[in-house]
Amino acid sequence: MDGANMSQGVEFELLGLTSDPQLQMLLFMVFLGMYVITLLGNLVMFLLIHMSASLHTPMYSLLKSLSCLDFCYSSTVVPQTLLNFLAKRKVISYLGCVAQMFFYAGFATSECYLIAAMAYDRYAAICNPLLYSITMSPEVCTSLIFGSYSAGFLNSLIHTSCIFSLKFCGAHIVTHFFCDGPPILSLSCMDTSLCEILLIIFAGFNLLSCMLTIFVSYLFILITILRMNSAQGRFKAFSTCASHLTAVCLFFGTTLFMYLRPRSSYSLTQDRIVAVMYTVVIPVLNPLIYSLRNKDVNKALRKIWGRKTMG
Repeated sequence: MDGANMSQGVEFELLGLTSDPQLQMLLFMVFLGMYVITLLGNLVMFLLIHMSASLHTPMYSLLKSLSCLDFCYSSTVVPQTLLNFLAKRKVISYLGCVAQMFFYAGFATSECYLIAAMAYDRYAAICNPLLYSITMSPEVCTSLIFGSYSAGFLNSLIHTSCIFSLKFCGAHIVTHFFCDGPPILSLSCMDTSLCEILLIIFAGFNLLSCMLTIFVSYLFILITILRMNSAQGRFKAFSTCASHLTAVCLFFGTTLFMYLRPRSSYSLTQDRIVAVMYTVVIPVLNPLIYSLRNKDVNKALRKIWGRKTMG
């Protein structure tokens, strides 16, 4: 079927993370545990913000959307990976691969823009506190969330359409554990330079525009904090940003390493490790990062827990 389009009943075979049966079972247990924590952690965070009137603020509305995105984009990859750990043949259908890439890229890019929106929210709260209710009104907050999803899925549509307009040849073996752009591109028997250029342009624009927004926001935040006379005020202002800065470093660090590199520098082992970080580890960590040292979240959780215990 050389040169045949993959839509004609052909499957992709995923190499996965390892071919060692014992290691596969160990990874299955680890991934399953982390996925359960991801689902529970993000679901609890989502419901807690939804149910607690004290958390009905722009910052927590954005955090609620972040929990939803982590829940969704982890779920586009991890369940299939868990099944493949137990399967003899690690295969995914053509349409399944298209859907996985589309939704994964859409949710991941949306998260990129949402994290940038959260930086803008911190800028508005710290640098212009008196105008915060206007700057981050419910309408503005909703627009930021809707805009993040729109930008994410527009990027995903272009990215996925370009890749799956190609013809694929050979054994159709994907050197990855899910359908990601670079490994799928390597299967094509056509010239992929246009798709590679589009991938670099769009990924570069998304990442750099979001990072510029974050950098400028935190530059103004730093200037404002340094101008504060009270050490306690400086500490309080910085503590409200610490969780977000941690999430920024984790998300953008791994994403930049993964996608803004020339194709010749790809390393299969490195790519798999980095992919595990942003598909499995980061969705687990985000609820912990935003809840462990957050007094408002802990207070709301104790309040709801106490209400249920009394009931």
